[in-house]
Amino acid sequence: MWKQFVALARGRNHEAAEAVIDANALIVLRQQIRDGAATLERARLGLALGMAREREETRRGEALALRIADLEERTVAALDTDRNGLAREAAETIARLEADLGSSRRAAESFAAEIERLRALVADAETRLRDLTRGQRLAETADRVQRLRGAEPGESSLRDAEATLKRLRERQGEADAMARALDEMDRAADPDALIGRLAEAGCGAPVPHGAEAVLQRLQARRQSSRT
Repeated sequence: MWKQFVALARGRNHEAAEAVIDANALIVLRQQIRDGAATLERARLGLALGMAREREETRRGEALALRIADLEERTVAALDTDRNGLAREAAETIARLEADLGSSRRAAESFAAEIERLRALVADAETRLRDLTRGQRLAETADRVQRLRGAEPGESSLRDAEATLKRLRERQGEADAMARALDEMDRAADPDALIGRLAEAGCGAPVPHGAEAVLQRLQARRQSSRT
């Protein structure tokens, strides 16, 4: 039973860790690509160093070969003049130089082989890094598109908004109707307003300050001025 609890706890921890990684997959991917780029840069530096050492060793071998050739000619000349002691000393030097030349050539061959291996690794890493970078851009674009889709207004949201707007307009219409009714009630309850409306309808004398009274006063003044 205890093993099952341990397995359950480990399983939950594993699933929780995977959930965190999945939720931050783009961040993890970007960091992994940065790590890969740093490793690739170190490999490039190693390749450049190997190439420099290979060239240096090749030049050293060429210099040794020229020195050996020169010493061989001089040794032959010493032998031709019966300077055997000097010829032996030169021969011993040639032997040492030939040993150095052999070591130099083996080192150059080793560097050349390592350079070819590093070149293949760097080329493969560059291709994979380009693919990863391209995939990262596509994944980030897809993530942005998904977020935009999640932010798009849905059909139900639009219907709800339209219904809300309709209710607001209905309430505003009711409020306007109530305001007009209250204005009419106020005017109906005002005696002066009622007298004014009756006077305008020709019921009774015009209101002293009404338009009809002003016209009658002006007409009377006009007639009196003519007489």
